[in-house]
Amino acid sequence: MGDVAISGGSGRQFAILLRTNAVVLRARLLGALTRSKLMSATIAAFLAGYMVVGYLLFSRGLVYITKLPGLGHVLSERIFYLLFFFFFLMLAFSNAVISYTTLYRSRETSWLLSLPISFRALYAWRFVETLVFSSWGLVVISAPLLAAYGGLRSAPPEFYLKAVLVALPFVAIPATIAGWSMVMAVRYINRWVLAAAAAVALYLLAQVGAAFLSAPPEGESETGASIVATVNQVLRHTELSVNPLMPSTWMSNALAGWSRPFESRATFYALLVVAYSLFGLWTVVAFAWRLFYPGYDASMRRRARGAWRRKVKRLANGEAGLIRLSPLERIATRPLAYLRVRRATRALVSKDLLTFWRDPAQWVQFAIVFGLLFLYVLNLRNMGYDYQSPFWSAVIVHLNLGVCSLALSTLTTRFVFPQFSLEGRRLWILSMSPIDLGKVVLQKFFTSWIATASITVLLMVVSGLMLDLPAGSIAFYAAMIALMSTALNALAVGLGALFPNLRESNPAKIVSGFGGTLCLILSFLYIVAVIMTLAYPAAVKLAKSGPFATQNPNTASTISVSLTIALTAVTTALPLFFAVKRVKKVEIFRNL
Repeated sequence: MGDVAISGGSGRQFAILLRTNAVVLRARLLGALTRSKLMSATIAAFLAGYMVVGYLLFSRGLVYITKLPGLGHVLSERIFYLLFFFFFLMLAFSNAVISYTTLYRSRETSWLLSLPISFRALYAWRFVETLVFSSWGLVVISAPLLAAYGGLRSAPPEFYLKAVLVALPFVAIPATIAGWSMVMAVRYINRWVLAAAAAVALYLLAQVGAAFLSAPPEGESETGASIVATVNQVLRHTELSVNPLMPSTWMSNALAGWSRPFESRATFYALLVVAYSLFGLWTVVAFAWRLFYPGYDASMRRRARGAWRRKVKRLANGEAGLIRLSPLERIATRPLAYLRVRRATRALVSKDLLTFWRDPAQWVQFAIVFGLLFLYVLNLRNMGYDYQSPFWSAVIVHLNLGVCSLALSTLTTRFVFPQFSLEGRRLWILSMSPIDLGKVVLQKFFTSWIATASITVLLMVVSGLMLDLPAGSIAFYAAMIALMSTALNALAVGLGALFPNLRESNPAKIVSGFGGTLCLILSFLYIVAVIMTLAYPAAVKLAKSGPFATQNPNTASTISVSLTIALTAVTTALPLFFAVKRVKKVEIFRNL
């Protein structure tokens, strides 16, 4: 396509794509609201409850931090900057992953390329789709925080309007960074560049890990120690969040200025965010699209060459009478063979592992999330809380369990929930295989449970060692996280089979439907219920007055464990039972 055609018709083509997808989205939403009124009401109630509870929690947390003597106001400001810094990183990462999936791994993109649509219009539409899709959730999550921050500062009403207006260009900056990164990487990257980038990333990760794991320097013990030195020592790991070159710092400066009686330079920082977002959008629309199709073509050629080499190798080995498995296939099948697992089950497990391994958008996210969790666990020894205080010891232990379980629920919703839907139009092949679809659902449950439970149990054991917990407590909490992993995987697999989207090949879009949202909500409610149940014996043991003080700690422990096991059993059995019953019906093939 020539430049004339692109400049003359790309705007109209982009408008057509925008209107078409808006009509499709509206039809899907109205259809979902009509068919699933109970689910829609549940999701709406959960969002409303999150707004109210989130506002109360953020408000009380900020008030508590602000009242700390000496460091209160400084810590509250730095936490605010840190949150927007991490929001910026999360948006950049989310946009990069979704952009790669929608541009280079989506069947819809291949179909759109066969139509008389310019590459510029197609790339612009995919960019806008990625921006909206990856940003709306974070905007919803940050809404209670902004409201609580404005309430703490007694901000005027126009503060909230300004915050909304400046948030729209703010989310465009990480999207442009991710858009450029993806097209450059796919167009020019090769195995040598990838190896060099991996080496640099490992070196930087090692440096960051060493900085976090290094013990803080000895401070002055005298009463007259400098408060400035103390503040610098406490906040020395957060200096990047206030770097003047970071867009998150501009956003935080603008909001902090508008929340005060005087605006200082808030308008300047807001205009800085707007200017850079407009410049980034202009570069994407004007230049980045030119790298899209060459990169897409190079990606398809690399995939075709890899598939051809594997086919030739397999044919050569087959002619020699030897069918050799890849290293990943051997890892997947040998332990199962020793356990005398059926060949059909082994084949399904190998297929799922190979599919996961060959999709970088999946395993990269998985590795990064668990890498951050391991970094968090290894840094627990630098928390410096009072190990002699039973109250803070109990709080930290249960918060640690909550962090690991929430991360686990995010992973099961993001990776396990779409597994049944990813079978797509090939589902009829599985239905004709020697293993029925009900057992396929159970196979996906056991495979995901083994993978996630082994990692989370290891995390819990390492965190227990870092917190100097007794061996009995470490074993107890490791068993609890294994139980929670069972229930969370059952929820993800069961709801994924009950609410499949067999026409979509993008896991991120599958999760964004009503089924994925319901899975995330139920997982969150289950985690909250279990954490509160497990904290009940500690409350009884530490209570000095009130209704808890008169109860027996041993009886409370027995009740807590019994309720946790019962809740886990119900949460595990019900989704799997209805999922197995659902997939055996012929109606499921109507969605193919």
